[in-house]
Amino acid sequence: MPLLANTKQNKRKRLNGIEEYYLDISKDKSNSVWSERGKNMLKFVEMLNENFKKTKIWGLTSHSRLILQNEDKWDSKWFVIIEALGHEYYFEYLITDDKKPWKNATVKGVTRNLVDAKKYLLISMNESGGWNNNLELERLLKEIET
Repeated sequence: MPLLANTKQNKRKRLNGIEEYYLDISKDKSNSVWSERGKNMLKFVEMLNENFKKTKIWGLTSHSRLILQNEDKWDSKWFVIIEALGHEYYFEYLITDDKKPWKNATVKGVTRNLVDAKKYLLISMNESGGWNNNLELERLLKEIET
């Protein structure tokens, strides 16, 4: 299932989805940094959509960051945040309640390519606990282990 834009934010921004938001950024000729961010986030969203055919993943955007949630509520808990800067993908995910050393503790990481970004996405979704017992995620995790 394609990445779903959060309904409330989508209405406010009057966009047809996450892809349109990053497409607009990628066309910004006045700022090459923003343009590059938009292009790389479009590649990331395409990769996410290619891999998750059934899983419902809602997205919010904050500046150029993509915030992943497991329900269509803009104010619900976020689990994973992704941002592209140049050819780097930055990840941040919440540590689950049973493992966190303090409230809202997170793990951060960065990779320089889309292949590793897929691995980081899968690990982040799994370790954050946002998509527990998701068969599609479990299958994808097994694929990267082999």
